[in-house]
Amino acid sequence: MDERTDTSSPPTREPLIEFTGVKKRFGPKVIYEDATLSIYPGETITILGGSGTGKSVLIKMLIGLLRADAGSIKAFGHEVTTMNEAQLLSVRTRIAMLFQSGALFDSLTVEQNIKYPLREHAWGTDAQMKARVEEVLEMVGMPGSQKLKPAELSGGMRKRVGLARAIAIQPEVILYDEPTTGLDPVNVRRINGLILSLQAKLGVTSIVVTHDMDSCFTVTDRIAMLYDKRIAFVGTADETETCTIPYVREFIRGGRGVLSEDVT
Repeated sequence: MDERTDTSSPPTREPLIEFTGVKKRFGPKVIYEDATLSIYPGETITILGGSGTGKSVLIKMLIGLLRADAGSIKAFGHEVTTMNEAQLLSVRTRIAMLFQSGALFDSLTVEQNIKYPLREHAWGTDAQMKARVEEVLEMVGMPGSQKLKPAELSGGMRKRVGLARAIAIQPEVILYDEPTTGLDPVNVRRINGLILSLQAKLGVTSIVVTHDMDSCFTVTDRIAMLYDKRIAFVGTADETETCTIPYVREFIRGGRGVLSEDVT
């Protein structure tokens, strides 16, 4: 019996992003047999799942860093799975990603790191790019840090610079890959606050990949839970907390999922 459940009431507007029947495997290891999920404009949706359930795989397939084996992935009404690299570049100007490590270039200053995607996408003049760097650093609470190198930054500061770089190109969607992993409680609260404030200020759609329950319920509108090689449950935070489905209840109470090999 298919236990997949969507208890939430989807918005009346059209989805911004759609995964339909997506399949993905790495050699003999099957990650997805049938991943189906709709994401709507302006919402924050959190992807939950244990180690090895493919949380990060899902968002990497959305921007073409990994390719789906079968199924459909649509963003802004366009099919992503058939795009070439040039076409994917246009998608990546609208969808930004904060990688788990921050993924800063160690040899570049903070300013140069943030300017990197601006230059890649021919975003404005040098003066405009400099002003944009100042603007986004202010947004993430790091004004005046332009000349620092990544080695001079704490883990939390690296995440914030990574976030500044992600929002610099004014994306419509932000992907957060384990944004609070490895951070102390103070920085966890800071990052959660930034996710909420950017959502309010920029009106972006946010997809947050995490296994941090506190962060999940702090920032999310809806939760999608990965289980048994598919997106098995979708619901609001309240619906998730009161859900009686065994695997959802177990995970919310501290379960770590059903797979032990981490491919997220």
